[in-house]
Amino acid sequence: VGSSGDRRGNKGKVYEGGLMVPAILEWPARIPKHRVTNIRCCTYDIYPTLLDIVGVKMKDQPVLDGVSLLPLIDGQMEKRGKPLGFWDYPIAGISTPSAKWMGDLLMAQQAGKDLEPHASSQNAAKLPSPKYPTDQFPGHAAWIDGDWKLHRIASKQGKVTWELYNLAEDPKEKTDLINDQPDRVKSMKPALDAWLKSVAESLNGEDYAKQ
Repeated sequence: VGSSGDRRGNKGKVYEGGLMVPAILEWPARIPKHRVTNIRCCTYDIYPTLLDIVGVKMKDQPVLDGVSLLPLIDGQMEKRGKPLGFWDYPIAGISTPSAKWMGDLLMAQQAGKDLEPHASSQNAAKLPSPKYPTDQFPGHAAWIDGDWKLHRIASKQGKVTWELYNLAEDPKEKTDLINDQPDRVKSMKPALDAWLKSVAESLNGEDYAKQ
């Protein structure tokens, strides 16, 4: 059983206990000495990082949320230059019973066969129907910009509440500063809302070329 330590929340949540995961990178040719960094990264940074490493620029590249971590790998990044967005959307996920799948694959391979692609893989690229709304954002979202983290929490009835934390001073997210930082909240709210709208539009296929 995993543990989120003393951080608030757990897996599947957008409080720190659901987001923070240690990462280890080994690359002796480029990272000769042990280093530790607290700069935040995300899995969507991997793709732009790989492109940067091999020096490739993709033609007609759809919009990317991530940034290249090559400057971080080379010890040249002091802070993340782009905010991070997270969204716990209240919708059922896709079941992925990996142990069963691996067992089925082993049996098929032992018989000299292979498995057909699972329905979850075949349907993954299909556009949603109906489309995701772009004017209302259910669930719990968060926007991390530097040391500041803004939470947007929509109830099932649609009421939205906000929370603000300084992660440098309050990594456990215990002291809500939403009423103490009006200017910061005023600047972060529209940035988070714009990101949520962009996510919904992307899920609806707006970021991708029409066939």
